Amino acid sequence: MVIIVTGAIGIGKTTVCQKVINIARSQDHSCAGIITCKTQNDDITIEDIQTGETKILASTINVYHGPHTAKYCFDPEGIDFGIQAVDRGATADILMIDELGHLELRGEGFARAVEQITAGEVKNCILVIRKELLPAFLSRLGIATTVFETTLDNRNQLPEEISLALAQAVAAE
Repeated sequence: MVIIVTGAIGIGKTTVCQKVINIARSQDHSCAGIITCKTQNDDITIEDIQTGETKILASTINVYHGPHTAKYCFDPEGIDFGIQAVDRGATADILMIDELGHLELRGEGFARAVEQITAGEVKNCILVIRKELLPAFLSRLGIATTVFETTLDNRNQLPEEISLALAQAVAAE
């Protein structure tokens, strides 16, 4: 099962995903992959869900020699750290990838994860994709997905809804 959590920037997609992981773990499901968070100075950190280890992924200051977007400069070491976490987590009950964006659409960043998912190498996964990028990713994935849009009105109950869908998918395996 491929679940996509979408919504506007800053609406709470990562928070929803963190709650889903907590629920899944409480139900004894193995969880892996990556969660990204913005820091107070607008940098982005990346966390390996299995180990809890974190690294800087990107900065608004041009201090890294990795790929760039309009706003961020990415640390190649942070990207490699995330790729390794995703690769190690491909066999988990639930693989989380927060988030796919402009880099992946250009074939950079965590683009290989998209290939692994479309090739059926991942059991169940949750992908975080901003709403404006969703059409491009849906056409690239080319597989059945379940999309949950995070809004101010539903973000508190959304973790339970997603967890129910995942529990059913894991039980069916």
